[in-house]
Amino acid sequence: MPASTPARRVEVSAMLLALVTGLACGATKPEPARPASYLVVWAGPHMDESAPAAKRRPANPPDFVAVFDADPASTRYGALLATKDVGVPGVMAHHTELTLPPGQPLVTSDFMTGQIFLIDVSDPLAPKVTKRIDSIPGYRRPHSFARLANGHVLVAMQNGAGTLPGDPGGLVELDPTGRVLRSSSAADAAFPGARIRPNGVELLPAIDRIVTTSMPMDEEVTADVVQIWRLSDLRLLHTLAVPALPGKTGNSFPYDSRTLADGRTVMMNTYYCGFYRVSEIATDQPQLDLVHALHEPHAEGCAVAVVAGHYWIVPAAFARSIVSLDVADPAHPVEVSRLRTDSTFYPHWLSADPASDRIVVGSADGGAPRVLVAHVDRATGKLTWDEHFHDAGSARLGVNLDRPELRRGAASHVMGHAALFGPAPITR
Repeated sequence: MPASTPARRVEVSAMLLALVTGLACGATKPEPARPASYLVVWAGPHMDESAPAAKRRPANPPDFVAVFDADPASTRYGALLATKDVGVPGVMAHHTELTLPPGQPLVTSDFMTGQIFLIDVSDPLAPKVTKRIDSIPGYRRPHSFARLANGHVLVAMQNGAGTLPGDPGGLVELDPTGRVLRSSSAADAAFPGARIRPNGVELLPAIDRIVTTSMPMDEEVTADVVQIWRLSDLRLLHTLAVPALPGKTGNSFPYDSRTLADGRTVMMNTYYCGFYRVSEIATDQPQLDLVHALHEPHAEGCAVAVVAGHYWIVPAAFARSIVSLDVADPAHPVEVSRLRTDSTFYPHWLSADPASDRIVVGSADGGAPRVLVAHVDRATGKLTWDEHFHDAGSARLGVNLDRPELRRGAASHVMGHAALFGPAPITR
């Protein structure tokens, strides 16, 4: 064997150092994210939406969170594990944030009472209410929430204080404890007296923008507009009129929007299932273009959607369907899959498990009080039902919310609305 030379010793040392470094890096490499083990559902009594909050009965049951086993490997998959109510009479448990915030209480609302609740689900088996906000100065009717990178929360408020023509709503920023930090009105001098009702709120931090939609929660005629705001100071920059669907009369009701992977383009759906692209959002001339629509009978109730890769997945309540659209080319969406529910279920709310292919499906009011789980193939956009997520002893898809332990003896039915996949198991 030839004698070792200085150059050879340096080479071997470098190889050993690289090996040790590689092993060390491998030892500290974070494990892949695990599929969620819990499903957190925000629900409450099913009441008449038109009934004013002032007329709610003191005997009304309160809104609550219910936690279900969502660990696919669990023998109790789909079982109810815990529940916690907010302690005051409820009328209409409505939206929450779109994903469970790590390390912060989940923000929820009862739309008809106008109350906002902060619920700590860091231990999903023992949820607790940490704060109740009865009202926000200058605004009424909280609808949707979006979590900022600093932990603050933006709230889309549908109405103002009634002091401006049209009573436009606005955006309000809360800190993690629920304290109001700042607010901004949706009123726009270019749309005098417009009844602007902020409904969905979508963040585009990469370009310092926010996109909101406008749709009422009652029967009033309101402005069909999309608004663009500056994220850093909540300044309203643009109000865009939504182009009408060809051949359709009446309101379109722009419902919600989702940001695509580029962080600069937004897809927006109206309640009547018109699909629009919002582009050039960071410029002085943002564009809003109709790119697709559902034209079948009952093309109504397109609501809270999700984006999975380059697939935009939208619930269509009255078509009793969930529709997957390929938006790799946002100007030309292509339907690639459709998943139908039974005649009793009206899909309304979708939220994805960030660490798996699962999507939770919540129902609109008036439908069966159930929560379903679907799968999306991120390579093809194909949708399928999770047939294993159901109540013990039942052949029906999903879990039933209208059960005695959730109804709490009240005569009214229970209605679930928002649902989110929760964290990995708690170590005890």
